[in-house]
Amino acid sequence: MTRQLLVLRHGEAQNGTGIEDYDRALALRGYAEVELVANWLLTEGYVPEMIVGSSAERAAATAFHAAGIFELDETQIAVDQSLYLAPKKVLLDFITMLPDEARRVMIVGHNPGLEDFVSAAAGYDSFANAGGNMVTATVACLEFDGYWGEIMPALPKLKFLKRPLDVV
Repeated sequence: MTRQLLVLRHGEAQNGTGIEDYDRALALRGYAEVELVANWLLTEGYVPEMIVGSSAERAAATAFHAAGIFELDETQIAVDQSLYLAPKKVLLDFITMLPDEARRVMIVGHNPGLEDFVSAAAGYDSFANAGGNMVTATVACLEFDGYWGEIMPALPKLKFLKRPLDVV
């Protein structure tokens, strides 16, 4: 069975002066970035069956804003503390535990973990050729055949890497 993992970096956050990093809210620009990318995904037919985001304010807001555009209901959205600033190993462990009935899942999180994970999963050359970085609200799509627990041995293909400016 072909699976697709949509990896979305949170949108632009508000300035963190005097605020704990975890509590930084999504800026107005961040909402606009997420809207651009989510609408592009919707138009192209890449609507996830479920979204799991970091529990940090900016990532959770990104996940819920995208879910609203996709018209997902609350049972299809979750936030998880373990995704906050998660390194690639934590991300991989989390992804391998996704429910096998889901064919397309979106993970919303943070750099540098997301970049490290996508680069490792897709291969550095493939990631570099696609642009090589994930600015705010960038989405990557990794596609592979198999179960979620087999994502790395399955050698996923980087189907696309899109930044907000790429989809305008």
